[in-house]
Amino acid sequence: MINLPPLTLSLLVIMLVIYGVTLFAPADVERWAIIHFAFIPAAWLVDVWPAWSLAVSPLTYAFLHGGLMHLALNGVMLAVMGQVLEKKLGMLSFFSIFAAGAIGGALVHGLIGGTPEVPLVGASAGVGALYGAGVVLYNRGVSLGPNSQTLMALAAFFVVVNLLGMILPMFSRIAYVAHLGGFITGILATAWLTRPGARRS
Repeated sequence: MINLPPLTLSLLVIMLVIYGVTLFAPADVERWAIIHFAFIPAAWLVDVWPAWSLAVSPLTYAFLHGGLMHLALNGVMLAVMGQVLEKKLGMLSFFSIFAAGAIGGALVHGLIGGTPEVPLVGASAGVGALYGAGVVLYNRGVSLGPNSQTLMALAAFFVVVNLLGMILPMFSRIAYVAHLGGFITGILATAWLTRPGARRS
């Protein structure tokens, strides 16, 4: 973990701290955090919801997790992709793709996802965007290191599992549509950010 690039490590630490705070916070505090920082599609259909919550929740939901295993799985995937992609893309582009994936996943989930009253949490759509970024770079001949084929296999596995989950929902609480929305957004965002003449940092 100490050898991870700085932004990837920072994202993981923020997610871990938020999970710890909400885990040990009073129930009312945890409920307030979920209501205002998770993505709840139904919130967009009422006129009493705070505007600031509607503005931030399509991104902040990615930093909330529904359990330790949920956090661990997303954390491992983020660490794997961050180790390779942060240095290739630069910190700004790396975070932009992660954030775009989270927002894109939330948008797709809100349009065709599940029950609108159920809060969406987790970094999977953002991580899916990083898989999409890896696919774009790999297809352009950018070296992703000695494990590049393994990363492509993981990206394919991610897509297949979520496609199967949409067709044959094995676990109803998993937002398969949001994950795939994040993956597609990652492909589009990476293609745009790495186009000829684009500036990165």
